[in-house]
Amino acid sequence: MANVLLAQIKTRLDGGRLILFAGTVPRTAAEALNLASVHTELVRIGLNGTGSGLTFDTPINGVLSKSPTEVWRGTTAFEGADAAQTTLTPTFYRFCTAGDDGRAVADALTGTRLQGAVGGPSSGAELRLGIAALTAGNEQPVGDFGWRLPQAALGG
Repeated sequence: MANVLLAQIKTRLDGGRLILFAGTVPRTAAEALNLASVHTELVRIGLNGTGSGLTFDTPINGVLSKSPTEVWRGTTAFEGADAAQTTLTPTFYRFCTAGDDGRAVADALTGTRLQGAVGGPSSGAELRLGIAALTAGNEQPVGDFGWRLPQAALGG
């Protein structure tokens, strides 16, 4: 059942972007962000750093994973509450559909988004990066990415 649900999510998200943010982690992926005083966008991850959309592999064993043939990366450029900083620590990500920047309230019917914690290599975050803090102007790769449905979605 999980693979069937994840295949539907894959269909909606293929072609989208992974965006890393700093600031207080919103309760849900549907909540709007406050870039004026709370949140800062750190980097938009696209295919080969071009900004082109990303795709997922076919779900296996209840996990939606990054296609192993794709190189996911982007150039760090801060925008928002702490844009003047040169180094920031990401706290959460949003994987958004094409055309969604992850900032506004997501419509319950059309606004498919994934959200999770981001951390350094030894963190327990859902998305672990090779470094804990990002520096403006540097390239940021994402080697592995996988997302599992919350147990509540499976009736557990």
